[in-house]
Amino acid sequence: MVMNESVENYLETIHMLSKHKPYVRSIDIANELSFSKPSVSVAMKRLRENGFVTLDEHGNLILTGSGLSIALKIYERHLVISQFLISIG
Repeated sequence: MVMNESVENYLETIHMLSKHKPYVRSIDIANELSFSKPSVSVAMKRLRENGFVTLDEHGNLILTGSGLSIALKIYERHLVISQFLISIG
């Protein structure tokens, strides 16, 4: 799978939501990103097929090791950029 901004945003969003919610479902991602449910469902299918996300027995999304690694990298990058922009006013 080609890593693009969309894939990175989905993975980061799953990570961020999982920090604040006991479980993450596709509808949570759709609501958070203001995307349609069908668009998110297609993206989650691709993420599952490429080994970045799995589903538990209740349909909750769980990042795999590789998915979490990418999500953390993107999250860290966004934090650094945000802190830099805040520091320069």
